[in-house]
Amino acid sequence: MKALLALTFLLGISLAVDAQVRTISGVVNSAEDGGPIPGVTVVIRGTTQGTITDLDGNFQLSVPEDRNVLVFRFVGLQTQEVTIGNRTNLIISMQPELTSLSEVVVTAYGDQTRREVTGAIASVKGEIFQDLPMQSFDRAMQGRVAGVQVTAGSGQPGGTLNVQIRGVGSINAGTQPLYIVDGVQIAPGGLSGQGSQNALASINPNDIESIEVFKDAAAASIYGAQASNGVVLITTKRGKQGKTNVRFSAQEGIVQPIAFYDMMDANQLASIKRQAYINAGLNPLEAEQLFGSPGDRDLETTDWLGALYRDGRLRIYDMSISGGDDRTQFFISGGHTFQQGQIIRSDYSRTTGRLNLTHRANERFTINANISLSRQITNGTIDRGNFVNSPFVAGFVSRPNVPIYNEDGTFAEYPNEHLFGYNIVQGVNQELRRATTYQSVSNLQMTYQILPWLGFTGFGGIDFSDNRDENNRPSTIPAFSAYGGSSTYTDRRIINSNANGNFNVNKKFNGVHTLSGILGYEYKAETSEATSATGRGFPNPVLRYLQNAAQPFEVGGFFTEYKRAGFFSQAKYDYDDKYTFDITARRDGSSRFGANTRWGNFGAVSAGWRISEEAFLQNTTWLDNLRLRASYGITGNSDIGNFVARTLVGTSGQYLGGGALRFSQLGNDLLTWEEAASTNIGVDGTFFNGRIIATVDVWRKDSRRLLFETQLPIDSGFGAITRNTGKLRNQGIDFDLQTTNVVWGKFRWNTAFNISIFSNELLELYGGLDRIGNELIVGKPVDFYYAYEYAGVNPANGAPMYFDQFGEYTYLLSDDDQKYIGSALPWNFGGLSNTFRYGPLSLEVFFQYQFGNLAFNQDLYNIAQAGSIGQDNQTVDQIYFWRRPGDITNVPKPYEGGRFPGHSGYQQFSTKQLSDGSYVRLKQVTLDYTVPQRFTQKAKIESAKFFIQGINLWTLTKYNGLDPEVNSLGSTYGTYPNSRQLTAGINVNF
Repeated sequence: MKALLALTFLLGISLAVDAQVRTISGVVNSAEDGGPIPGVTVVIRGTTQGTITDLDGNFQLSVPEDRNVLVFRFVGLQTQEVTIGNRTNLIISMQPELTSLSEVVVTAYGDQTRREVTGAIASVKGEIFQDLPMQSFDRAMQGRVAGVQVTAGSGQPGGTLNVQIRGVGSINAGTQPLYIVDGVQIAPGGLSGQGSQNALASINPNDIESIEVFKDAAAASIYGAQASNGVVLITTKRGKQGKTNVRFSAQEGIVQPIAFYDMMDANQLASIKRQAYINAGLNPLEAEQLFGSPGDRDLETTDWLGALYRDGRLRIYDMSISGGDDRTQFFISGGHTFQQGQIIRSDYSRTTGRLNLTHRANERFTINANISLSRQITNGTIDRGNFVNSPFVAGFVSRPNVPIYNEDGTFAEYPNEHLFGYNIVQGVNQELRRATTYQSVSNLQMTYQILPWLGFTGFGGIDFSDNRDENNRPSTIPAFSAYGGSSTYTDRRIINSNANGNFNVNKKFNGVHTLSGILGYEYKAETSEATSATGRGFPNPVLRYLQNAAQPFEVGGFFTEYKRAGFFSQAKYDYDDKYTFDITARRDGSSRFGANTRWGNFGAVSAGWRISEEAFLQNTTWLDNLRLRASYGITGNSDIGNFVARTLVGTSGQYLGGGALRFSQLGNDLLTWEEAASTNIGVDGTFFNGRIIATVDVWRKDSRRLLFETQLPIDSGFGAITRNTGKLRNQGIDFDLQTTNVVWGKFRWNTAFNISIFSNELLELYGGLDRIGNELIVGKPVDFYYAYEYAGVNPANGAPMYFDQFGEYTYLLSDDDQKYIGSALPWNFGGLSNTFRYGPLSLEVFFQYQFGNLAFNQDLYNIAQAGSIGQDNQTVDQIYFWRRPGDITNVPKPYEGGRFPGHSGYQQFSTKQLSDGSYVRLKQVTLDYTVPQRFTQKAKIESAKFFIQGINLWTLTKYNGLDPEVNSLGSTYGTYPNSRQLTAGINVNF
């Protein structure tokens, strides 16, 4: 309220002010060679008014008398703020970029220099990930932003990622950050049920200028709703005044599997299965009938993995045209990406187009329009589940003595007693699983400068997606032949729109006092609907559309929507570029909550002290900038189902021959916002003329009034109800360091390192409980493993042993013998990048890592059971099973059925399936060569660069599965692991 009164007071006392305008001109040169720099953006600080230098580096700009600072920006060069004073002509010399407190970062509804920011904001510039072979921008943050953990939900091309900013902030509500692309709020996650397709992949990463990550409440609270998990702000590229620039890039490469399980051949499986039958007192001839005889020289081994996996192709083409004059600037781009997966019939393609326009109608009125359109096609495959038609399951467990093909080249029939008779190679080749998505993220923004210190901005944006999923299961696959095959089509449409209007002020008094602020209103609506239909009985496998089906089998669909509205304000005071104070307030209402509890209040206070400007540090030669920041604030989370607070009625069979209804959900009119209270203390420093840049943040985030699904008594007629209860704490330290290690002639070596150290703890459950089963325990992290402790194999009899609750050996387990084993959350993660430049050559080597988490490998339930359960093929190490008394091994005695008399079964959730999920991965290596200008000028080319690069080249880990990164997201049955990528390309500017 005080902030709003201050803004109103400022407006009232200044309405009569009519600032005079002066003309400032000048030239911008390079500090390295003295040559002019065209295309430099020159902006009046605190406004959107500006211009761009021409081909000779000259500029001219009308500047109000009460504005005294110009900001000069150019990619690859240090951003400069220049005080005008009494001058009308400026000569600016720009240095190569060394990120510092002068860096300009995009913030909510505007931008600021790094020295003005009092919240915890991290930036990733577009040039860092330009031309990397990735499908979505969220991957660009992986290992490059302290406090942000990015893990792959699937290694499928174009697949989803999981992003968590400063820990896991909720239990039942969403934990993903709020994504905003050019002001448009978009929803992350998957768009398809036929493959992992990322909603964020519609934005071409090469179109992105910068990514800002808001990590604390001071930075994010102006967004209020959904900001409790952080905010990721994406700004796409815009045109600049000057000559038209044409950029073209192309690259091609290969995609390779990273790892396989080492599986048994036919003789090895036949041997272990024969022994399992003998040990269980069964006839070994029955095993030989199924698996063959171990001594049979004619027993051939089928290479199921060789038939399913491949080296895929990758190609990426991008082209952009940008430029403009002093009134209109444009950026136009188009791109196409095609990537095959490591599994046959798995691929991803994306075609994108973008038009960004800025038009200054007059000195006061500016229009910005961003229009994007993309088409994504994913030919997917089933992963993340124990499914017989998943190549990541059946590819490993299929019996090696069963052929894929008949002698005539047709697909062989797989034995019905295993995998439901499913020949996985036939299934992957003939079953169609395709997702096609059209998506547009577009907006229109109008800015009117009412007075030199007062402006108004109106904004409207939309995230529109249309998706069609196709799943065709032809009758040629025996598992689907009984009903003549089937086809299912699902159409989904999501319309996500938001609009806001805000007044913004910026006024400087007496040369040292600066007061700025924002006052606005925002509205958001999202509708989602889907329709699906399934047909069966197709006369020919070629005819797969619904009109060809003999039997309409199933129809389904849904429609859902929610709305949110909010008022927001922010006031900032700065004294002499030394002391900064911010206050933010926001009030949001959501249709997802109870009728009387829909509105929530959020806000933050923060302060900054630029210590390096104090007199006692003025004479230091080693210190460039030093700033202390502190903040506290509250943000909200409403990421739950649209009707969780409502009492719902659903259809339930029939009554007296007619349709019947019954209550399906118990509502809660008191349900309201989940809150996160965040505290942050940070220090930013630049030392030795920009050679060392460091940022340290110590933070704590307490989530309270959790949106928690609490259990109800059985006689209530309902299973659970969602309430506001429980507390959760995340706390830690973020550290970011950038150094220029060597500058020697043409050689330069730069290092960027970041690490996040954090802990997660459940503080409180509902009703005074200290635990809920083995899933949640007060005092423990929210994601942990509670299991039996495996004690190895008894050398005397070959039986698997476990530790009971008293630490004694046992064969028979009870629930009481389970114990807390460890956390699934890493306690630290980050990245390390080294860049070496010598003349036209540049080499970047980037490592990404995480440490301290346990990982659960569910694949071992199938493939590491000593040949004792079912007919699944086994990993080669199972051949080293216990054979006689005195043998020391970790593989128990084979026993068909997996359970000796008097012992618990082999398939127990225990530490046997757990391993250290820590890893260090060589995520990226890029070598590029910039063609000298003496050659490019002859070809009428402004610049040209050739590059080769590799992604996921090497991994150091103790994890016992295929990919420790993909393992980070729950079920690991049949996960699609990441792939290795090797590409070569060219980047040309005309």
